[in-house]
Amino acid sequence: MNGQEISQKNSDNRKKLKTKHIVGSKSYSQLSFEQRNLETGEEPDCIALWELAHMKNGTWANQYSQAVYDKACEEIQNKENETQGPISSEQRSNIFQTAYKDTLKCKSPQPRGYGYMAKPPSGSKRIRSQLENQARAQAETQKVNSVLTNRVTELQDQLLAERESKQERINLERAERENLEKKLKEERVEREKLLKEERAERDRLLEEERRSRMEFERNMMSKFAQLSEQMGTKQTQANQTSKKTTGKENSNPSLQNTLLKTASPTGAVGTRHHIISQKALIQAATKNNRQFRAMDSNI
Repeated sequence: MNGQEISQKNSDNRKKLKTKHIVGSKSYSQLSFEQRNLETGEEPDCIALWELAHMKNGTWANQYSQAVYDKACEEIQNKENETQGPISSEQRSNIFQTAYKDTLKCKSPQPRGYGYMAKPPSGSKRIRSQLENQARAQAETQKVNSVLTNRVTELQDQLLAERESKQERINLERAERENLEKKLKEERVEREKLLKEERAERDRLLEEERRSRMEFERNMMSKFAQLSEQMGTKQTQANQTSKKTTGKENSNPSLQNTLLKTASPTGAVGTRHHIISQKALIQAATKNNRQFRAMDSNI
């Protein structure tokens, strides 16, 4: 195959490429070196290098280049969310290679995004890389499990503390309620005691009043009896005097007529003064006593 045929074949292969870079004849390694961190000497990873080689002034070289970049960034974001932290450069490179092959349907094991001088990793290196990724993933899983276990323990301790605090509040409320009930009971007992004392005092006063009234009635009855006795004595004397006078009046008609004509206090001729008998006084005292007893029963 002569040189013209080789050139034609290369030209045909170039046309089959779906992605296009914008760095011209500059190699990826040269571009990576130029874009290194001057302080640390660290060069950009494969994703950052892909962006530098396929974007100019914010515009991608074509849609396939942008699709590879977007797919790789999405997968990296998902991985970081899964592990809850940043991933290593090697993991980012592996994700980029997978995204490139899935987007462009590429079956070649040749690494992409590093230029034509990049070499595929050997079988032992790939196995070692897989083992390292598995160990790293296991460590991340253990870390996440540890964090979750600590969180569960904290929640359990918090729940236990809240339960103890709630029980303490319940006990305090129960004690306050018991104290209040005890105080109310004491007040009720004291109030009943005061009512009983007031009732007893009222009964005592009523009894004293009843006794005083009975004593008054007895005194009145005694006075009525004495007065009746005195009036009975006077009546007896008056009767005796009246008999003597009547005898004289009967023997002396003129005197009898004179007595008949004696004026009464009201001016009526022939009337005599009214004298209360002992029997009438006793009846009045008995009636008065009955009235006092009726008043006492009403009270």
